[in-house]
Amino acid sequence: MPHDLYRPLELSFEGSAVIPADRTPFTLRARHEASGVERSIPGFWDGGSTYRARFAPDLVGGWAWLTESDDAALSGASGSFDVVSGDDHGPVRVAHRFHFAHADGTPFRPLGATAYNWLHQGEPLFSSTVDTIAEAGLNKFRFMVFPQGGGYIEHVPELMPFEKTDGRWDVSRPVPEFFRRLDRAVEMLGERGIQADVLLYNAYDRGQFGLNELTEDEDAVYLRYVVARLAAYPHVWWSLCNEFDQLERPDERWDRTGALLEQIDPYDHLRSIHNWIELYDNNKPWVTHASIQNGSATTDFGRANLYRDVYRKPVVLDEIKYEGDIPDRWGHLDAEELVHQFWITTVAGCYASHGESFVTETGSLHMVEGGPLRGESPARLAFLRGILEDVDGPGLDPIDKWDDPAYVAGVPRQVYVQYLGRSAPESWEFRLPIGFPGERPEQGDVFDVDVIDTWNMTITPAGRFTLDDVRRNEAFARASEPVSLPAGEALAVRITRVEA
Repeated sequence: MPHDLYRPLELSFEGSAVIPADRTPFTLRARHEASGVERSIPGFWDGGSTYRARFAPDLVGGWAWLTESDDAALSGASGSFDVVSGDDHGPVRVAHRFHFAHADGTPFRPLGATAYNWLHQGEPLFSSTVDTIAEAGLNKFRFMVFPQGGGYIEHVPELMPFEKTDGRWDVSRPVPEFFRRLDRAVEMLGERGIQADVLLYNAYDRGQFGLNELTEDEDAVYLRYVVARLAAYPHVWWSLCNEFDQLERPDERWDRTGALLEQIDPYDHLRSIHNWIELYDNNKPWVTHASIQNGSATTDFGRANLYRDVYRKPVVLDEIKYEGDIPDRWGHLDAEELVHQFWITTVAGCYASHGESFVTETGSLHMVEGGPLRGESPARLAFLRGILEDVDGPGLDPIDKWDDPAYVAGVPRQVYVQYLGRSAPESWEFRLPIGFPGERPEQGDVFDVDVIDTWNMTITPAGRFTLDDVRRNEAFARASEPVSLPAGEALAVRITRVEA
């Protein structure tokens, strides 16, 4: 039976029942028959005498495969299969330097969600969280593999990733049931069209479990195993750690771990590392995009886009504080402020992630355990995502980042978005910034203008405008009257060129 492009094909093998010291003891070599392209896929132990390899073919046509191993029982197996185009768009990659697109070229506009300890929750909370995130229109979900310790942690899991030897976690003895649960978590997200942003190491153990005490060599054993299990899922993103600088590890160790991740992932998934106080050097070649925590970068215009200039990569503000009701400074934004900061992020040519820190019935937080969303921001953020999905191009970029007092973003000469803030003026006069590079607007170009109410989620046509004054850095429609606005509302304007 033909197999769909980009979807994982799982092959199972029977080997020795003796637990191997190497949990990835064999390699599956797949060859595309028409082009001769070869892929090398790590296989992994999955309990007892069962071994598996997961391969996600990235070319249509016939494939042949062969296993190689020092273990005779796992070496020399072979087979073939045909691949056809399916519905999957493939893994998300960096596109046009600052944005994202699937392997087939379909743009991806990340609108993230967060529940760090979700993997370790029981039912029905575990499954219902995925439904909640999907129904809210959020399309990227950040969660940790290792359990979280510390404040607001009301559920301590019984299932842990490794067995213990002499009182210490033994990474050479992974617990298959734990990792099958991780497999299922990733699968569930994919079934609902959500990218799984997997946080591999844990800065929040705080001595409760001892999983923060792994050596660098132990880190590598675990990393190879989890990559072998998850890398074939097309919707996986890797994040080495959330708030990596809470762990007392030198940057050089993170550098080596990130480089190893890049080396062993056969699918070249997106890779990042997230900061607390100290920013990681996101210019490192293994980092595909900057995942940043900054509470003030999105409170005003012109700040977040500076990260783009420094890193020359996509920037995702994965923590800009949370909508919630706790006293901590990071957890009590009102919904209006969070939506406001998302729009500032958008016109900076960056992306952001959502989180809720309302105290739940258990005494925990949604951004810890998951569950139903209680805030007013998710619906407005889904509306914003719709605006981004309508952009015909790689994404919104600041048009004139050197000196545009209006901080307009867009695709030059095609579409422009100007966010007027939480309290709009009484009127708006047509004006376009002209930046470099990009196509310059020309005299006689015609644009339709829509007024976007970012809180009430409405889009109102405001008329058609013709450029009659094009200067070096700005263009105007002088003959047109200003657009009247509901002063004091949270508004944006979208300016779309009408093709002749």
